[in-house]
Amino acid sequence: MAERGGKPFSGGIADPPARRSLAVALVRGFMRRCPKCGTGAMFRSYLGVNPRCPVCGEDLSAERADDAPAFITLFLGCFIGGAGVLLSDNIWPGAPLIVMALFWLVVIAAVSLLILPRIKGAVVGAEWALRMHAFGRGDKTQ
Repeated sequence: MAERGGKPFSGGIADPPARRSLAVALVRGFMRRCPKCGTGAMFRSYLGVNPRCPVCGEDLSAERADDAPAFITLFLGCFIGGAGVLLSDNIWPGAPLIVMALFWLVVIAAVSLLILPRIKGAVVGAEWALRMHAFGRGDKTQ
């Protein structure tokens, strides 16, 4: 590389942006925190993402989680419910079907409501770490 004005000259090619850790962003998102700083709240409501982190000011408005969190939550909920139904049939073989159906429907609904915002946070964290959509556009210091 040639030098220009005491600084290395790369022929007009911008330096690549700093890497973002996917694992750290996934964990921070799962904890419903900002993927950049890890302290600011990612959500302003149950599933509404803050447009900016209240602590570090990171722009989170570029998130496009769409149906991925719902699909992943549905998959996990059905897996837990299906395994639970099979296990409960072995543990309590004479149980009335209506009791088992109601019990497992309530369990699946509760688990789904608990993990849906966490899964969405992890998806948004992954989008941020991978610079998907408009995350990190024109930002070289991240």
